[in-house]
Amino acid sequence: MWMKALYREWIGRFIFRKLNIGIGAALLLIFLLLGLVVYNNFYSILEKKEHELLSFRTEKLKMQMLDIMERFKYDSMSLYQNSNMQSSVYEMFLPDNIPSDKEDRRAIIEQNFIKNVMTHMLSRNPYTSAVMMYRLQDERLFVESQQQKYGANPSFSYKPFFESFPKAYQHPYFGSSEQLLAPADRMLYIVNPIYNPTSIHPDQVYGYHLITLNTRMITNEFDNQSADYRLIIKQNGAVLLDNRPNGQSDWAASDDLISRVTIDPYEIEMIGISYKSNLQSKLSDIAVRILCILSLSWLVCIIIIHLIQRFIVGRFNQMSKHFKKVQRNPFTPLMPISGEDEISDLMLRFNRMAQELQNHINQVYIAEIRKRNAEFIALKTQIHPHFLYNTLESLRMQAVISEQPFLAEKLYHLGRLYRWMLQPTDDLISVQEELAHTTYYLELLMLGKSNRIAIRVISEINLENCFMLKFTLQPVIENAIQHGQLEQYDDPIITVTIKREAHLLFIEIYNNGKNISAEELFRLQQLLQTENTFPEQHLGLKNIHERIKHYYGNEYGLSLPEHPSETKSFQLTMIFPYKR
Repeated sequence: MWMKALYREWIGRFIFRKLNIGIGAALLLIFLLLGLVVYNNFYSILEKKEHELLSFRTEKLKMQMLDIMERFKYDSMSLYQNSNMQSSVYEMFLPDNIPSDKEDRRAIIEQNFIKNVMTHMLSRNPYTSAVMMYRLQDERLFVESQQQKYGANPSFSYKPFFESFPKAYQHPYFGSSEQLLAPADRMLYIVNPIYNPTSIHPDQVYGYHLITLNTRMITNEFDNQSADYRLIIKQNGAVLLDNRPNGQSDWAASDDLISRVTIDPYEIEMIGISYKSNLQSKLSDIAVRILCILSLSWLVCIIIIHLIQRFIVGRFNQMSKHFKKVQRNPFTPLMPISGEDEISDLMLRFNRMAQELQNHINQVYIAEIRKRNAEFIALKTQIHPHFLYNTLESLRMQAVISEQPFLAEKLYHLGRLYRWMLQPTDDLISVQEELAHTTYYLELLMLGKSNRIAIRVISEINLENCFMLKFTLQPVIENAIQHGQLEQYDDPIITVTIKREAHLLFIEIYNNGKNISAEELFRLQQLLQTENTFPEQHLGLKNIHERIKHYYGNEYGLSLPEHPSETKSFQLTMIFPYKR
């Protein structure tokens, strides 16, 4: 039950939330299927490439083994060739040429000569780790290795080892042994008999020429990451080399990648194996990346869909709020329309309906109000203003006769001010005239007060040649005195700065009174920017702003700074067109 209640509260009443959940689930399923397809295709491609690489490595190893055999054959043939200075190595293996125990000097010369020959062989073949020559007549073993740690193994029986090779012309012979050299190590070897080349009897063998192969270099040449690959070299079914002897014995029955090549003349088979488990472990990183990319893509799609739907829902919420405002006040400004879609068309139709409603109210209700206001204004105008002027002038003359110049001056200012306010002149007056009557107003306001407020005017232009809307500066000055609480500060000053920029006239007013808060400044800005036929509270600045806009246009009026100034407590700018 609680799940149904939760669904009704958070999802059931919102169509776009249902749409989000449906689209999200559909996209998730699509991305999962896409990820599975990409993973399978990528695995197939990777398996194909891995098999091609395995075949290439195995074929390359075959070519290297053939090259090693050719070099070994060449070295074996060189044993029968005489040099310019000395006899051939073959002659030193003949029974008649073997030095006796008493011929030490000859034995040393022989040993040095054979050593030089073997050293030369090692230098020509980098895959050879050691060269051995064994003479059957005196069971003499000659050894030369690439690394000094390898030498003859005293515990190994070399004579049975060499005599075990067949006495036939089918050579060279391949094999592997762990005890052939000391220290013990698994090695491949290639051996050739040394016999009389002029004899037709292959069993007349005088010795053997043997090389051991560097299995570490061979396996590294096949793959330097031997944990991912397995190399097996076999001859006649016997395993000569296995770089992973602890691996699966029945490798032929596994589903791993296998590449086989054979060297037919020597019945050697080289088998390269790539484990699919290692391939899958390599692909696991790619799978994680694919999953991350698809998850991020799904999340981005959900966010984009959410933002789009939030934009749409926001427009509907805007319409709903506007409907409530129209319910409270039929003269609410029309709803702003953005875009050219179905929602904007709905907004446009509602604005037309609201406009027709306002027009109907204007015809019935506002017309009646204007009629009553006109009757009231007509009643007030029946009082002739000359009565007020004459009365003030009589009082001023009485003050002059009574020798009260201060009172006479103030009555004169009051009369001038009322004459200026009530006379039916044009709406536009010079800035100089507006400043003069504002000064009269301030002088009257300061009557009986000790802390007098001064006005400072800063201008570089002729104020008699530029004009502004009548009776707009005085309410701003009055507002600055009230909000700034200037009478509570020492030496209160209201500064009026007038300047021209292109075709605009800027009148900036600020004072040294109480600082305006950011909240109050924001409230005033919102009030000036909001159109309201029936304002909830009376505000002089709002009335002035609307007068200027209605007379000149929307680009003119009052302007407040975006942020409160630290040096200017209350700052306001009046914007008029510059007209001479």
